Amino acid sequence: MAALRKSDVERMFALYDDDPVGALTVAMRIALDAPDLDWTALVKAANFTCAKRIRLQAGEAATLDELARELNETRTVTSDR
Repeated sequence: MAALRKSDVERMFALYDDDPVGALTVAMRIALDAPDLDWTALVKAANFTCAKRIRLQAGEAATLDELARELNETRTVTSDR
């Protein structure tokens, strides 16, 4: 597991409005030290609740926004890997 740098978070937010899942994928690849995983695999690898994983996979805007805020504040994602 790695911590996002300020520049990583800035890039995430620069891309977020146009492609929230794409922006979060880039950030989570860094935070989980998993550069080759796709969105589905990243969500599964993270220590999210089942309900949160379902909402993220469905692209629920409020849950995507929540994850972006969490990544901005904590700069990390816990993993089952």
